[in-house]
Amino acid sequence: MSVLFQIHRIFGEMILPLLVIAAAIYLTATYASPAQRRPVARIFPVLVDLQVSLGIIYWVFLLFATSGEAQARYLSFPFILHPLIGILAAGLAHMAVGPRNPLHSLGRWSPFASLGVLLVLVLSNVVIGVRT
Repeated sequence: MSVLFQIHRIFGEMILPLLVIAAAIYLTATYASPAQRRPVARIFPVLVDLQVSLGIIYWVFLLFATSGEAQARYLSFPFILHPLIGILAAGLAHMAVGPRNPLHSLGRWSPFASLGVLLVLVLSNVVIGVRT
């Protein structure tokens, strides 16, 4: 399971924030109507889903593999926010690059603004995961 944790950590702390920034710049520079989904808009949410899935699997494993004080740590505040924010980030990743973008009225800047919010979620989740 340590391999799973290392993949989750490297992808979440190093790769995913860079992918969010790159996708935001690319989707803003090559703006098309939300009905026209480009390959980046199709692949990007799947990468976020993969990261969240790895984290949830590892978190559930830790809940069953530990007991007492260690298990309580994974269910207590602020660590419990880590999986919850991850699920929220996955949902936002799907909405940010799709036709249901809540910031659709911003036009060209809607993917940039949405993915900016996603970047804040990802970075805050990294801080929560690292500090606890």
